[in-house]
Amino acid sequence: MAKDDQTAPSGDEPAAESNHTEKITSQVLEKIGKPPRLHRVEVCRHHDGNCRVNIWEQREPMGDFALSAGLRILSSYYLKVSDTGEIIRSNPPLTRLAFTT
Repeated sequence: MAKDDQTAPSGDEPAAESNHTEKITSQVLEKIGKPPRLHRVEVCRHHDGNCRVNIWEQREPMGDFALSAGLRILSSYYLKVSDTGEIIRSNPPLTRLAFTT
């Protein structure tokens, strides 16, 4: 049985996508502020320039037990993004968050 040749993605695509990911991440953090316990910003690309952005933070340890600390999604946004990586709109709106330290 012959296998169909599959076209490998070009080397330029991942770099361009990661640049948009970094650009989207920086725009989101600029608008909402940087959480003090930020773990990561996850940008999941969907179709037609839509993205889901999750802001993950480390939870504060409870008591003396250090292993009780975990991760949680602090906030989540559904974005419409241009071809150049500029945020066109957000649901919910990107507004500065109030952080507790």
